[in-house]
Amino acid sequence: MWMAWDRFRKTGRGDNINVSFYTGMPAMFAVKKYADALNELRLQRGIDGFFEHNLASIDSANRKATFKKTDGSTVDVDYTTLHVAPPMGPLKFIKDSPIADSVGWVSVDQGTLQHTNPEFANIFALGDCSSLPTSKTAAAITAQAPVLTENLYSFIKSGKVTDNALYDGYTSCPVRKDCISSCLV
Repeated sequence: MWMAWDRFRKTGRGDNINVSFYTGMPAMFAVKKYADALNELRLQRGIDGFFEHNLASIDSANRKATFKKTDGSTVDVDYTTLHVAPPMGPLKFIKDSPIADSVGWVSVDQGTLQHTNPEFANIFALGDCSSLPTSKTAAAITAQAPVLTENLYSFIKSGKVTDNALYDGYTSCPVRKDCISSCLV
């Protein structure tokens, strides 16, 4: 959405295009710090925001998207271009296992990446399967991997995680300028 919005403005089409953001979530992002910043950008850029709207169906022949709201009602929206990211969540085999938290992610300490239940002290997790309150990006996992590695080796050697390897919550979703044209074909 951000790249498209930027491209529309840079090519002089911004005044003729209305960009809208629909999400089934109550906010722009699951992590409040980022949700607040992204929502501020959305407001500054005049992008309409529709929260707690889950995409229910698409009628591509008539260019209509139907969204189901949390109150059970539906709304039909006309569109010219539609970009959809499917809902994401924990994998069923993890969600249904005893290592999952109440939402279904592997429950880990946010610093050490070790499981929060002492019964599963030999389990460490990072990235897409973990309960870490960060985005599920390559940048985040790149910061998590050395911490997990150090703590896993320490645990194997001593039965405890080290005191000097803690994940600081770093996350990012980098956008390269050279990617924009290929992303908006």
